[in-house]
Amino acid sequence: MSELPFELKKYHKTDTKRSWKRNGLIMDNFEEIYNKYIYATHCQLCNKQFQKSSDRQMEHCHATGKFRNIVCNQCNQKKEDRKISSINTSGYKNIRKKKNKSCKQGFIWEFNVKINKKLKFIKSSVDLDELVEFAEKWKKDNNYHT
Repeated sequence: MSELPFELKKYHKTDTKRSWKRNGLIMDNFEEIYNKYIYATHCQLCNKQFQKSSDRQMEHCHATGKFRNIVCNQCNQKKEDRKISSINTSGYKNIRKKKNKSCKQGFIWEFNVKINKKLKFIKSSVDLDELVEFAEKWKKDNNYHT
């Protein structure tokens, strides 16, 4: 390997692995991806050069945890699944669990979207897979991309 583009702290590798796991990044090949990450000098999407270590982001699917690219902050922010609320336990943008004592399982899944900066309820279901399928179709039909 060539020289590292940035200086690393003593426990960088351990801290990085813990952080990626906490943020839902799932991988069997941590060593390979970590080496790509620490030696990355440019965004894999826009080719912008990283000026410092914190400019690099691990871009991954928030629903599955699968690694996709090492990107700059701007490219990472543009990804549709990037901003999933911390209260969102479904793993899908705009779908969250809500307590509901009248349901057998004690909760339902809700699909909400922001329209004109206001949260709008669209649909709820006890079946997450069914609601995800509905939400994807609704987003496509309504040209909803935010």
